[in-house]
Amino acid sequence: MRNNKKLFLIAGLISVSMLTGCGNATEKEDDTKAETSAAESTAESTEAAETEGAESEDTMADSSDAETADTATEDAKSEESKTFDANTVSVAGWNFTVEDVQKSKSLENVSVELGYTDVETNSFKKEASDGKTFCMIKMKIEKDGSTESIDWANMKVTDADGNEYERMEDEFLSDLGMMRMPGNTLNFGTSEGWMIYEVNEDAEGLTLNYSFNEEEYHSNL
Repeated sequence: MRNNKKLFLIAGLISVSMLTGCGNATEKEDDTKAETSAAESTAESTEAAETEGAESEDTMADSSDAETADTATEDAKSEESKTFDANTVSVAGWNFTVEDVQKSKSLENVSVELGYTDVETNSFKKEASDGKTFCMIKMKIEKDGSTESIDWANMKVTDADGNEYERMEDEFLSDLGMMRMPGNTLNFGTSEGWMIYEVNEDAEGLTLNYSFNEEEYHSNL
């Protein structure tokens, strides 16, 4: 009888041990599954974050490229539309406004470039002398109570080296359909148009000047 009790006790202990082992194995398996699931979740989150970061960098790069392209386009447009900074100067009862300045070795296409004629109707060609270039000036001159007249012989262009240039015979501007500044002496009213000076090709610091009896007009070109 005692032997049977011992056998039952041993069998019970073995059963409990087996159950405990199974429980631990199950818990370990559950823990392993949980760890694996957590690792997979972390890996997926990391991959998603990296993918999102890469997409964000690509988007920022594309945006930066687009901004650079837009800036370049705006700069190009700005350069194309850039004109002379017109300003009005009042001297001796006259108002002088330099509206535009153009320099070119050839006047072949100047009227086309300025929008006065088109290529089909433009047949005029004039080249500057050797070592010279044309300086075209568009002005508006308005008398404002002056007692003096404007004599074109006194309207001269000078450069930084002290060279002095007079207005050339530019009647051909009217033939190009361009508004030409009158060539006669100005005594009253408002006159506006282009006039041309032929200056040294390497001339710098060009200035338009006019001397009145007591005052002088100067405008940097």
